[in-house]
Amino acid sequence: MTLRLKEVVIPVGTDVPSDALQQAVTSMLGVPQANLKAMTILKKSLDARRKSAIVYKYQVDVDLEDEDQVLSRNQAIAEKSPGINIADPLAGMDPAAIRVRHKPVIVGSGPAGIFAALTMALAGQPCIIVERGEPVEGRMRTVNNLRRIATFKAESNYCFGEGGAGTFSDGKLTCGKNHPLIRHVFEQFVRHGAPADILYDAKPHIGTDFLMRIAYNMRQYLKSLGTEFIFGHRFTDFSDGGPTARWIVKLDDGRELATDHFIVAIGHSARDTYQMLFDKGLAMVPKPFAMGARIEHPQDQINRIQFGSCSLPAAAEYKLASQVESAPHSAGGLNPTSTSRGIWTFCMCPGGHLMPTGAQPGHLAINGMSYHGRKSGFANAAVVVNVLREDFFKGHVLDGMHYQAALERQAFAAGGSNYNSPAQRLIDFMKGRDSKGTITSTYKPGITNARLDQVLPDFIVKALRGAMHDYNKTMRGYISPEAVVVGLESKTSAPVSMVRDRALQSVSHPGIFPAGEGAGFAGGIVSAALDGVRIGRAVLDDSARDSVALPLWIN
Repeated sequence: MTLRLKEVVIPVGTDVPSDALQQAVTSMLGVPQANLKAMTILKKSLDARRKSAIVYKYQVDVDLEDEDQVLSRNQAIAEKSPGINIADPLAGMDPAAIRVRHKPVIVGSGPAGIFAALTMALAGQPCIIVERGEPVEGRMRTVNNLRRIATFKAESNYCFGEGGAGTFSDGKLTCGKNHPLIRHVFEQFVRHGAPADILYDAKPHIGTDFLMRIAYNMRQYLKSLGTEFIFGHRFTDFSDGGPTARWIVKLDDGRELATDHFIVAIGHSARDTYQMLFDKGLAMVPKPFAMGARIEHPQDQINRIQFGSCSLPAAAEYKLASQVESAPHSAGGLNPTSTSRGIWTFCMCPGGHLMPTGAQPGHLAINGMSYHGRKSGFANAAVVVNVLREDFFKGHVLDGMHYQAALERQAFAAGGSNYNSPAQRLIDFMKGRDSKGTITSTYKPGITNARLDQVLPDFIVKALRGAMHDYNKTMRGYISPEAVVVGLESKTSAPVSMVRDRALQSVSHPGIFPAGEGAGFAGGIVSAALDGVRIGRAVLDDSARDSVALPLWIN
């Protein structure tokens, strides 16, 4: 029998956390340390609500001698452990039943595409992955050239390439739902190079340095299982495969890949591919998204706000949300009505950097990234505003995409048309005035003093200003002379959803499986990976000799 302790408290600043945790556990249970045979950390969180007494809180499973007696004495703090629930993505699947004429084809090597491929490969079914960008080794050199000398490469950049856009991020592993497959996804990350603490940290993150290593290792593993990678080539068209295949997937070098299972995991920035899919009649609908800017502070300022005078090795982070009453910006002549808009922080990067994430030449969009150590000395977060359908919709499914693109071109011009970003001190943004002197930011190639309050749409500016006042009440000192607004943050999610049925196939094109963030079914690394697992399993079930009911967690 294993015992579970739900809350073991350790003061911050403890020099040897593992030893301190063992001592705390045995002390709580009233047993000698020699009786502790094994201990598994299930969860670790930082409780900073009382800045004079910041502590770590752990949940642990322990194996002890005389566990029945120990439990009888400690029923107020311990219980029998139910164990760790790990869902199997191949539950109920008979790999021998899989029958395919052609390998499944996946376009996109982000989390959705890679986890779809992994799920199939674990069942013995390799596939072909097509990626317009470079492998991570070359991609790193390419994006460094963009930051260093403003050389933009349209087919390989911070959005396109192995690992997807999330490769260059803080690598947060948070998800809005408690899905039974999350543990499976995390264990695959650890297997391929992620730090083991993501399995129990309450706010796990990987960092760009580990994400690149994981992408490389997963590629090598998938190749060992028979998966083929095609880098540096773009998916340009598809057609009916006739009697020998459902679909022919066409690439920019003239290659044609026959397949019965075509997974579209293109990410949210492949606008040329969105246009082509629309022209081919793939079912999709416009959807709301969010836009705003990045707010950057010195990290020690955020640390003081969050931790007070307590000195911690961790870089403080934050998550804020607000609402304002606003009338929608009527882009299409619709009748605007009063509405409540959400404003929230997104992809907060403690100890992070800002970088250019435009995916088309002459466009300026930015995002944040952190290395695992979070040591840049600066903190940044997107602060974004709900962009409602009536703000952009003029009658065309891709109006949201065109709205994003127009603002990115405007931001590019405001930055100097050289991939510099427009930037403004937060206090000046609030008061609607120019910023004087030198502005300090981690953004490269560089920043240009500009009126971001004149670049962003009025309804976004008003919403951001209202939210800043709310945030400053929650985090005293958030509005400060050191805080900088850098923009534009335009890519929080896809501007469309590709409509799919219960079997996860396109309602207009059976055999095509829209997947991940670009298809409108995810919003981050974990949710995209989860969708990839579901898609991989759906392809396997569609390929099975005997049709079976999808497991409940698929739906």
